[in-house]
Amino acid sequence: MNSERDFFRILTRTTIGVVLILLAVIAWLSWPFAVLSFIFVMAVYLYNHKAVRREQRIWKEQFDAIAKGVTQASSFALQNLPTAIVIIDSKARICWCNSVFRDWLTVDLDKTQRLNSFIPALRLDKIWGKSGHFNEHIDERYFRVIYKYIENPHAYAESENAELESYMAFYFDDITESEQLRLDAEASAPAFGFLMMDNIEDVTKGLSDVEYTNLWAEINNAVVEEIDKYDGFIRNYAEDSYIFCISKEALTDMIAHNFPLLARVHSIPTSRRIPATISIGIAAGEPSIKEQSERARSALELALGRGGDQASVYIGSDLTFYGGKTQGSEKNTRVRARVVAQAIKELMDDADNVIVMGHEREDYDSIGGAIGVAAMAKAAGKIVHVAVSDQTVAIKKLSDLFPTEPTFARLLVTPQEAEELTTDNTLVFVVDVHRPDMVAAVKALQKSKRRVVIDHHRRASDFIEKPLLTYLEPASSSTSELVTELIQYFAEPISLNVIEASALYAGIVVDTKNFAVQTGSRTFDAASFLRRSGADLSIVRHLFMESFEAMQYRSQMLAEAERTEGLAFTVCPGGVKGPSILAAQTADVLITIEGIEASFVLYHLPDDVIGVSARSQGNVNVQLIMEALGGGGHRTVAGAQLSHMTIEEAKAAVQAEALKAVEQMKKEEQEE
Repeated sequence: MNSERDFFRILTRTTIGVVLILLAVIAWLSWPFAVLSFIFVMAVYLYNHKAVRREQRIWKEQFDAIAKGVTQASSFALQNLPTAIVIIDSKARICWCNSVFRDWLTVDLDKTQRLNSFIPALRLDKIWGKSGHFNEHIDERYFRVIYKYIENPHAYAESENAELESYMAFYFDDITESEQLRLDAEASAPAFGFLMMDNIEDVTKGLSDVEYTNLWAEINNAVVEEIDKYDGFIRNYAEDSYIFCISKEALTDMIAHNFPLLARVHSIPTSRRIPATISIGIAAGEPSIKEQSERARSALELALGRGGDQASVYIGSDLTFYGGKTQGSEKNTRVRARVVAQAIKELMDDADNVIVMGHEREDYDSIGGAIGVAAMAKAAGKIVHVAVSDQTVAIKKLSDLFPTEPTFARLLVTPQEAEELTTDNTLVFVVDVHRPDMVAAVKALQKSKRRVVIDHHRRASDFIEKPLLTYLEPASSSTSELVTELIQYFAEPISLNVIEASALYAGIVVDTKNFAVQTGSRTFDAASFLRRSGADLSIVRHLFMESFEAMQYRSQMLAEAERTEGLAFTVCPGGVKGPSILAAQTADVLITIEGIEASFVLYHLPDDVIGVSARSQGNVNVQLIMEALGGGGHRTVAGAQLSHMTIEEAKAAVQAEALKAVEQMKKEEQEE
């Protein structure tokens, strides 16, 4: 453009020069003729100049019109793009938005000037100065929001606070149609499940064929109708077992109503007045049907291991339990105990040595069960050791009695010693616990390859991996009761000494609260066997004796207890010896008070850990409350250990979960 302009400028000057030379030549020849030529040349110049100016003006007007049209078209396009655009400053104030933003989001800029009024979850401080995108659900629409940072290049030169001179642009792309299709596809994705009748043998025992058929048909109809209601597929592949498939949307509805099928089956009348119960295991969100079926089977085993009458649901890797309102029913048959005892004998025969461990900070049930298993190992002729954590009151009182029995020399070992004694052919028994992070000797358990689990707690999601044998009986009163039955059916005759029998008896006493809680006929049978084996009640009383200071502390804790919604909360003072036992005793006392449905006692443990002892009359499921805090137990007896919390924070967390459980219980009662 500049080169063309220079060319025309040179051409003009050359032409003027030539004209002037010609005029000079004409003037030299004839002055009059030169004047006439000059006048003619000026007339032509003025005429051409005027014509050129007129053409330039026309061109300029045309270009202005074109430019104006382009500007209007650009502005129209920007205002009416099928994308909502908004520009905000660092305070989230809307500086400009196009008409699409106003139409899509029904924005009233006279009343609202900030973008976070429409996107409450927007954290501008997290994305300021960056570019990226996120999805947002506003009203009934779904948007993919792309944000870009707009920095003013003159900000640093003209303002001391450059941030105020910068902006961010947000582009809202309506993805409602595709997102709705995705949600519909996700809702229709299959959820795979297994269902089993927990106690069909118990509720039908002694019934005639007609009564049995009628009861089974009623339970079957309830199950099939529930799945049919959601247009699901269900098949009965065994007398008491079903396999079914429903949509994820149906599963979500079941969860929202807390699996009403559980209550419906539970309410079916039976002639023996024993309520029928079922267990359900469901899985959804797995990449393949095979993995989903395996997850569903695992979920059913978890539900059964926790006592039944509940649904266990896997959505991806997240596991949730629903139901579990009833206590596990005690099995009158001891066939399984005899089979397990024989299997234990065979496993011991193949082992080089035996290591037994309970849970960390052992109580009398844990250490009593461990001593009982050690007695079986000694009867099988195996070298046996019991791994214990730091000396607790329970261990200290029992170990003080060991010098009177030479067979107890070097029985108790530390976790470090247990790890050193563990080889590839060591048989490791875990009693009164099944969660790998709660055992007394974690490293020894990890090192072992052959494991046996004996426990009476309801099964949690994090179970010890690949045990050779699992004996889990949530309906049993205590681990000591289970071990006592195994001793009676052990292949080798076992003669318990006084300390062994007394330790097992103490384990039963502590978990049954002197035979008052979760006690069945098999509990008394086991206690009777231990008494015949030499259990000394004076030793048991000695183990449970408390100091005068402990009694004073308990009185103080009872006086400081707080009561809310039928729940009692109190805290054990710091510096108390044996705080776990004192807390458990205080929790037991609190639920004997009229109007108290559940009690929670918090106490200090080493390493800045806060322990919780929870007890219930039965209406409030303290097991679920403690599981929400990382613990576990039974419906009426449970506990947890909270790390990285002060006692005040732990108390607030326990209160929040307990009140939530009470609120849920009231809601379910109203629905029923």
